[in-house]
Amino acid sequence: MLNRRINNALVGLFVIVFALVWLAITLWLALGDYSTNYITYRVYMDESVAGLYLDAPVKYRGVEVGKVTRIELNPAVPDQVQLTLAVVSSTPIRVDTEAELAVQGLTGIAFVDLKGGGLHSPLLQAGAGQEYPVIKSSPSFFARLDTSSSELIANINAIANRLAQLLDAEGRESARQIMANLSEITGTIANRKDEMDRSLVNIARLLENSATASEDLQPLLAQANETARSFETMAVKVTAVSDGLSTYVGGSGPGVQQFTRRTLPELGALITELQALAESLRAVSAKLEEDPRVLLYGNQLETPGPGE
Repeated sequence: MLNRRINNALVGLFVIVFALVWLAITLWLALGDYSTNYITYRVYMDESVAGLYLDAPVKYRGVEVGKVTRIELNPAVPDQVQLTLAVVSSTPIRVDTEAELAVQGLTGIAFVDLKGGGLHSPLLQAGAGQEYPVIKSSPSFFARLDTSSSELIANINAIANRLAQLLDAEGRESARQIMANLSEITGTIANRKDEMDRSLVNIARLLENSATASEDLQPLLAQANETARSFETMAVKVTAVSDGLSTYVGGSGPGVQQFTRRTLPELGALITELQALAESLRAVSAKLEEDPRVLLYGNQLETPGPGE
């Protein structure tokens, strides 16, 4: 009898302790948020928020910092969704912080992801006429993907329309003419293949002859320079002889003076011609050294074009 009473007392005590623990856990879960300070923010989304639910997490750089407390349409702009967020007061929400709708894994459960915010940017405050500070929103990955897909489809449609315009009767006729012209050009080149081969061979021979002539010109140029020096030396010697004769004539008789009046001018002309010949040889030598093609083509050389 006594043992039965003890067992009943133990069972009752266990039930009371379990009930107290359950009540404490329930109160902690229900009232735990009251020990944390939150700041209320607003976010206006221009896209669908399908998958977002009340009390969905709000994350800042992957860290959970709050929750979504209200989801409703913007009374002023019905095309926008108005979200009310409760964010821990210690979270640095700045004027350049942006809110983006993100999806967690493959479950399709959405949450609000806060990103951005420079270290030196001021903290976000409520503006004039605003009930709560408003965090700027940015399009989600799926919204950007939808926009890019729409643009891609529009570009594909534009390309298809242009191809259709190109392949109409007028476009086909233009393409046929282009192909006919190309065929005619390639046929002309093929028919003149032998002439082109002969021209290339002649050009190669001309270049080879020019190189050979340039090599053969070197001794000729050296000999021309030597001849010019010889003429110059001869002119100097004749000048010296002329000066000696002038001195001699000055002290000679009338016969010798009459002879010199006739002979010395001719001798002077000879000296001038020798000097001119020497200068001409030098000029020819310099021109040949500058451009050996003068020997083949003369002075009427065409000015080379760009890249020649």
